[in-house]
Amino acid sequence: MTLLMVYWVEQQEKDLDAVEVRAPESVQVQTVQMTQLDRTDEDVQLRKTIIETPKNLFAVPQMAEPEITVAPQPVQPVMPANPYIYVGKLVENGEMRVFLTNGQKNYVVKTGDTLEDTWQVKSIESTEMILVNLPTQTQVSVKIGALL
Repeated sequence: MTLLMVYWVEQQEKDLDAVEVRAPESVQVQTVQMTQLDRTDEDVQLRKTIIETPKNLFAVPQMAEPEITVAPQPVQPVMPANPYIYVGKLVENGEMRVFLTNGQKNYVVKTGDTLEDTWQVKSIESTEMILVNLPTQTQVSVKIGALL
């Protein structure tokens, strides 16, 4: 049965000399126009030039950070440490005098005195003396013992 079917199909193929394909009447036929890109000359179309430096294809693009300009803050004068150590005090004729030392020199000061052209005695109270640093105009409080 299979052999008969194969023979019969062969005979039908031999009988077909030309096949005509017709489009149905409902289909519109358009002519195809060749564009410049579709045409190839005898020369092979060239591809784009290769980039000399390779790029990372998987890199995540980074947003450019805006430049922030910071105005410089005025420099605060650094207050130097008080180099004087309280040694004692003396009340003479109603005026208080204070004994100070810096480890090498000893001083006896009253209100208004200047030490080494850097420190000035602003005031002397019974338990506190105020020194002013002349270059920076900063004040330092020095405890000078008990109430007299």
